[in-house]
Amino acid sequence: MTATTLGQDGFRWFLGAVEDLNDPLKLGRVKVRIFNVHSEKKNIYPTADIPWAIMMNPINSASLRDVGISPTGILVGSVVVGFFMDGNDGNKPVVMGTIVGIGENKQELHDVPKEAREINSITKNKLGPEPDSAYAAKYPHNKVIKTSRGHLIEIDDTPDNERIHIYHKSGTYSEVNKDGRNVSKVVDNDFDIVVKNREVYVGGNVNVMVKGNVNILVDGTYTVESKGRMRFKAPRIDLN
Repeated sequence: MTATTLGQDGFRWFLGAVEDLNDPLKLGRVKVRIFNVHSEKKNIYPTADIPWAIMMNPINSASLRDVGISPTGILVGSVVVGFFMDGNDGNKPVVMGTIVGIGENKQELHDVPKEAREINSITKNKLGPEPDSAYAAKYPHNKVIKTSRGHLIEIDDTPDNERIHIYHKSGTYSEVNKDGRNVSKVVDNDFDIVVKNREVYVGGNVNVMVKGNVNILVDGTYTVESKGRMRFKAPRIDLN
């Protein structure tokens, strides 16, 4: 195939199942066992003999010099659709996208994430004042990104229940409900670093509960001002 003949042999498309993701060039290429092209018997047509297929990224990805959306995320077993750049030669496959479906067990083998299908699979062990999940998604309004290890991003446009939810498999998450209420939970250590100044404005009350100790170190002047009363309750107060 040469550049002058690219596409002149007609458009030859294919369906196939992904068998290998370990692209030595780390370009996101995959090996696809193409239906009606490669024998289903691996002893006749081994995976090693299947040519690498390149990915077709979306137009909002620059795909240029370390900039863009990584062409990764397909799994072994994913069914893909694509075409051959070299037409009937069939040696230069391009993957255009994945195909979703449903297996015999309609819940466990469904290819669309549960959260997009009105099923909340995330169980949160609530602590302190942590509210219930704001999940109230209705199909087809919830746009979901879910990984094989259990990370989850939801951008939910369900009418009257619009929501944004970012969840880490450990249980750390941030969720904004329809009213703009934000709930953030960190299940391990939390570090908040500000190089310059920070301004904090709270229009209502502030309640803080600490199970351990509180230590505050100030290099400069520590000023506390109250327009009302100041109360201190402790069984013992040490002034050093």
